[in-house]
Amino acid sequence: MSPLWRDEIGVFIGPAKVVLARMRRGLRPKCVAEQGISVDAVNSGDWQPAIAALGQQLANDLWQNANVRIVVSDHWARYAMLPWSPDLVRPAERMTHARMILDSTYGDVADEWTISLSDNPPRTASIVSAIPTQLLEQLDTVLASHKLNLVSLQPHLIVAYNGWREKLPDSAAWFASIDDGSLAALHITDGRCDRVRSVRISDDWGAEVRRMQTMGRLAQGRPAEGQVFVDAPSWLRVAADTNNAALEWLEDDRAPQNIADKVSLLKGMYG
Repeated sequence: MSPLWRDEIGVFIGPAKVVLARMRRGLRPKCVAEQGISVDAVNSGDWQPAIAALGQQLANDLWQNANVRIVVSDHWARYAMLPWSPDLVRPAERMTHARMILDSTYGDVADEWTISLSDNPPRTASIVSAIPTQLLEQLDTVLASHKLNLVSLQPHLIVAYNGWREKLPDSAAWFASIDDGSLAALHITDGRCDRVRSVRISDDWGAEVRRMQTMGRLAQGRPAEGQVFVDAPSWLRVAADTNNAALEWLEDDRAPQNIADKVSLLKGMYG
């Protein structure tokens, strides 16, 4: 069978859960298996328990003989914006500047992270995303031990944004994605992302809902900021005040379970 037509496994990996979905490739990719595993990590910054849980699942015949696309939780990702500059033409120059921006934002840690830039049209800003190199190396090791081929790896915010892009306005809007321990947001102007925000959040989801509502009120007070569109676990949308005009809660036909949310996210990578 051609590698292009092999089944693919979508994987979400985060500090609290690992989710897998096997997609049967074809003209209309179909989900033929899904599995969610809760991860018991003492320290949310430690990805070893999630890596171990993923390795145990991949040993099952159900997940063999496939290509793999991985979505990494925003808890382990960092973001920044790289402004367009006529003085930064070569890819190496842009990457060097991106590292400098990350260093200025997060401290002198950029050498410990693998950095990527969004593929944007000329004369527009790019989203800088960074994931710990050690995490990526350990994921490569786990996949290689099960003879699985990695074809894509992206942080959660980028995958979620691409999945909802058609339902978002072209200008004056925030897109915010909430997950376990993280809140990340992109601002859209003239169809392009021009700002990015990323924060670690607490387990007090009531406080986080109030944080989002504050963000919505601020946007309402500044018309140029636009509406705030929120991608969040289904149960959080149910618990929140969905009648609040400051926020637009993005909804689809997902079941009200956190694992189902992530399966839907993985399916969204296949259209």
